[in-house]
Amino acid sequence: MDEISRRMRNLGIRDFKTGGYEVHTTIDIRLQELGRKSLKYAYEQSLKRIDGYRATELASATRWKREPEYDDSNTTLLNGALVSVEASTGDVLALVGSVDYKKSSFNRATQGKRQPGSAFKPFIYQVAVDLGYSGATELVDIAKTYKYEKDGEELKWQPRNYSKKYKGLITLREALVHSSNLATINLVNEIGLNSLLKEFKKFGIKNVPQDLSISLGTLTISPLELAKYYTSFANHGIQVQTHIINTVEQFGSVIHEFTPVTKEITTPEQAFIMTNILKSVVDRGTGIRARVKGIDIAGKTGTTNDNIDGWFAGFSPTVETIVWFGNDDNKPMHKKETGGRVSGPAFNMFYTNMLKLYPQIKREFTMPEGVIEVDIGGKKEYFTDTSKPPRVETKVDPQEELLF
Repeated sequence: MDEISRRMRNLGIRDFKTGGYEVHTTIDIRLQELGRKSLKYAYEQSLKRIDGYRATELASATRWKREPEYDDSNTTLLNGALVSVEASTGDVLALVGSVDYKKSSFNRATQGKRQPGSAFKPFIYQVAVDLGYSGATELVDIAKTYKYEKDGEELKWQPRNYSKKYKGLITLREALVHSSNLATINLVNEIGLNSLLKEFKKFGIKNVPQDLSISLGTLTISPLELAKYYTSFANHGIQVQTHIINTVEQFGSVIHEFTPVTKEITTPEQAFIMTNILKSVVDRGTGIRARVKGIDIAGKTGTTNDNIDGWFAGFSPTVETIVWFGNDDNKPMHKKETGGRVSGPAFNMFYTNMLKLYPQIKREFTMPEGVIEVDIGGKKEYFTDTSKPPRVETKVDPQEELLF
């Protein structure tokens, strides 16, 4: 109701409460209630885990006769948001702005601006796929030190992977499945920062950093804004404007009607490649806690520096949902509370119960024409006319070369 009131004011309607208006929204009241319960459940699970971490630390300290080293994160400021959207229309089905509205009416889903971290990486990888990369393309996963100047002082930037390990060479699919920071930064370097920024304009994303930190999702964005941009993947390459108000009537006359706004970002074939890679993220990667039995889920986790923000952005064949958790003062959450761990369970509960409410919804992603499936080393990979299979290089015996 708060959000509708705000949007009515944006439409220039000042007498919303007294003018006899009838507002038809996109909200599904059953999914709204489910979203609220799912967010609350994930919040309570996080607090339980944090209590468990502290109990384990106390037991360890007592055993080894040392002072316990507690994580000093303030759990009283932990909060979250959930937005669920019908991917093909942009209809907002559920919008939850806080864990408990009675304690805080601030709408973090629409007004909270936070860094998406690795939840932003799919946009970089979609650009790469549209330039001809595929899930089988090998990326360089090694550490580098970057020197730069700020205010006349020479500084160093030494990004690393969350696991603090690197693999040398890694396929594009595995880089996203395991959320490799180094492979992503090297991919941005390979594409060229200027070329990437130019390609990014098609998404319409605002305030994009003009440096390599873009690889780590250092822009600020609200969950509802991220939901809009994620429709580019969830809606087969067509980005859709999200909306909550369908029509506004006054005294039986329609005075406002939402007009759909869409934008082609990529082809269905190229979008499918990204969807399939994001499905692997959920099936066996950082998003495994968001996996739901009986329905295909694709998505990406996001955890920012020092665990300040924890995201899961994902979608089924028809419905897309963004979950965010973090402390209201922008201080770190507990150091073990990653995006997958804190936000994944809310997503999982939401979709598990959505299937009970709407058992008829589409369960599987459809592979469009123009995509070919190839078995590479016992694993399926997907290619198109743009994203071609890697060349198989034949090794030549030097002695044979000499004979001819």
